[in-house]
Amino acid sequence: MKKFSYILMFALFAFFACQTDNTNFENLDTEATELKRSAATDVGVFKPIPKNAVKNLDAFLDTQLRTIAKSDPVRYGCVTFVDGYAFIDEDCTITSGVPERYRDCDIQYVRYLECAPNYYNPYCIICAVMFVVECDDELYWGIGYDIICDYSQPVPL
Repeated sequence: MKKFSYILMFALFAFFACQTDNTNFENLDTEATELKRSAATDVGVFKPIPKNAVKNLDAFLDTQLRTIAKSDPVRYGCVTFVDGYAFIDEDCTITSGVPERYRDCDIQYVRYLECAPNYYNPYCIICAVMFVVECDDELYWGIGYDIICDYSQPVPL
C-alpha cells in the first residue's frame, strides 16, 4: 500500500509539474490600461516615462507633479500633509522605500516631495518621495515614502 501511495504522489507531482501556463493576453492588456488610468498620487503604481522625455527628465516630472493639488492639504497615496504634519489614513499601512514589486529595478532618481512629522508620533518623519526606476531598459516613475523614526525616544501616548 505504501508503494502505491508513493507512485500515486509521484504521478500527481509529475502531472502538475508538466502543466504549461496559459497566458491570457486580454488580462495583461486590461492590467496595463488600469495602470495608465491611475492618478498621480497612487503609491506603488509606476508609470512609464516616454523615451522623448528622458532627455529632460526634470521637466517631465514637474508636469506630472502639477496634476497633484498644491494647496494645503496635499495628499500622496494615503498620507495627507497638512499644517506641517503627516496624517496616515487609519486603514492604511505604509512602507519605506520603493514599492515591493519594483525592488529588483535600479533606482535612477529620487525627489523628496514633502516631509513632516507624523501627528501621532512626532519622532517619526514621513516623506512623500518620487522615485524613477529602470526596469528592463525602460524608465518608470512613481510615488513612495521614506519613513525615518528616532526609536530612542518614547512613543507619546
